[in-house]
Amino acid sequence: MYRYTVTVPQHAPRATLAVYVRHAFSLLPESALRSAFLARDVKMNGVRCNGETMVRPGAEITIFTPCRAELPVIFENERLLAIDKPAGISCDADAYGSITVLDWARMHAAGAYEPRMCHRLDNRTSGLTVLAKDDQTERALLNMFASHAGNKTYACLVRGTPEPARARRVAWLRKDARRARVQILQREAAGAKPIETVYQVMRSGPVSLLRVTLLTGRTHQIRAHMAALGHPVLGDDQYGDREFNRKWGNGALMLRSVELTLQTQGEILDIDGITLRVPNGLDKVLDNIVQKSKINTEEEKREKREKRYHSPDRFRY
Repeated sequence: MYRYTVTVPQHAPRATLAVYVRHAFSLLPESALRSAFLARDVKMNGVRCNGETMVRPGAEITIFTPCRAELPVIFENERLLAIDKPAGISCDADAYGSITVLDWARMHAAGAYEPRMCHRLDNRTSGLTVLAKDDQTERALLNMFASHAGNKTYACLVRGTPEPARARRVAWLRKDARRARVQILQREAAGAKPIETVYQVMRSGPVSLLRVTLLTGRTHQIRAHMAALGHPVLGDDQYGDREFNRKWGNGALMLRSVELTLQTQGEILDIDGITLRVPNGLDKVLDNIVQKSKINTEEEKREKREKRYHSPDRFRY
């Protein structure tokens, strides 16, 4: 039996225990959480509680489960740990006091080393994330990301089909810290930093699959830049099209980090020049959307035929 524990922050959002544990223990599958509640193996301050119990700030939440939560490791050597981060897991501490990527990585290390975050993905963005195992590797990777030396490639689903099918777009990005979002500008302005985004259409249609390479790496760059180009990422309500997301999405952000080439300028020979890859996972999602679109089209045609059949005008000549 494995034990996982978090402490609820003082200003955590008001939530039932069932809702809270989904955020706080996001690497545990839904089935494991349900089983823990059924077995009364979820405790708040040592007391067994059901899912309807309201979470109290400052409380200690503990789950006992036979399920071992493991990070999806895609590469590991003496210097580096690379994972395929699932969506929903935060790289930094969040409002729920969730177990973070770094916390899970420490469990994976089991005291053999101290993992260090070298870059971050948004909570809802999935894919390649790298952690260093020593000071020298951490410093080299931080310098790589700061200088935009490593090639970073993402896959995403967007509304419509961008034209041309391949392009390099330049703009300026300005952070709005108060609103926790960014603004895309078409010309240089005070407080704005230049961004460069290269996209390639891999599959086109009402929903298209893109391969996106970042020549710069700014906060929310892909999401905000693609929205500014008129092709927001599916599932992105902050910068995108909510009606479109409701129609074609499943609640998830369709954005994945899929490829990363490490360039440490010869400082860390063990990892220099390595290209890490994970499956984009979005082809299957797009297949389902295409199938859904065909079904909807057939239903619309059938409804039109039925309306014509029952119409009084059918028998007029």
